[in-house]
Amino acid sequence: MKKLVFAAIDIGSYNCRLTIFETQDDGFKILHTFSNGTNLIKNLSFNNEFNEKNTKKTLDCLIKFSKKLVQYKVDNYRCIATEACRQVINPNYFVNLAREKTGLKIEIISSYEEAQLSFKSCSDYVEKIGRKGILFDIGGGSTECSFFNDDINLFNTKSISYGVINLSEKKELFGKEIVNNELNSHFTNIWNEIKSKIDIDIISIGSCSTITTLCAIHLNLKSFDSKRIEKFEMDNEQLQEVINYIKSEPIEELKKIPCVGSKYKLLLNGIIILESMLKAIPIKKVIVTFKGLRDGIMKEFESLK
Repeated sequence: MKKLVFAAIDIGSYNCRLTIFETQDDGFKILHTFSNGTNLIKNLSFNNEFNEKNTKKTLDCLIKFSKKLVQYKVDNYRCIATEACRQVINPNYFVNLAREKTGLKIEIISSYEEAQLSFKSCSDYVEKIGRKGILFDIGGGSTECSFFNDDINLFNTKSISYGVINLSEKKELFGKEIVNNELNSHFTNIWNEIKSKIDIDIISIGSCSTITTLCAIHLNLKSFDSKRIEKFEMDNEQLQEVINYIKSEPIEELKKIPCVGSKYKLLLNGIIILESMLKAIPIKKVIVTFKGLRDGIMKEFESLK
């Protein structure tokens, strides 16, 4: 049987990512993976228009991706865009420009479909939990909370347009108090709506850089060792301990922490969102994962093997 080659491209609010994979009898073999920070959503809160510099960086990245698809003779692909393209005033301009420059067909997916793909990527963990739980993803421009039940079905998902990049911009626009109140109200409303349908001590899956970074710090890692981080379980007490440590450190010391460095602002914003969530929703422990949208697309392509 001919081995098929697929690709998954995720145009995120902060990173542009590519994974190329080949079918195997027992799954897939990763042939190529690449991630580059393009910061597409930067300054979008102020005028709903993409920054010219970051648009160019994203297009340059996609041009490289399109060449990789040819190099690896990809049979089929999905190229998806998320919150940045959902927020921008004229997403078709970017989509059409990207098609003209790269030949890639970009799909702007809804927050619900984004949650569905993340959910598919973590299906093994969902089955392992075997009970009602929550999957959350704190992204660059939005945060998704998805609830699943005993039958391994996604039964509710909620999204808010606050992420690790635009949180600072929103505070500059509307003020710290208003933003914090909106975050707290959002997660409180989620819990009030869902608490009668879910277990009190929630086991959750954290699929975002905020959680993987906190886990790396908890494990005192010098670099992102995915083998040690993936599927590591952090209970609420461990999470609070590492969060308190990060919040107590001066900025200059945060910059020295491996896996943080110059991205300390993103981590601090992620912690603000995470703390608001933990305050409202009684999460007992978090299963940490790097899995995300590209892994969800890989799951989708399984049926074509």
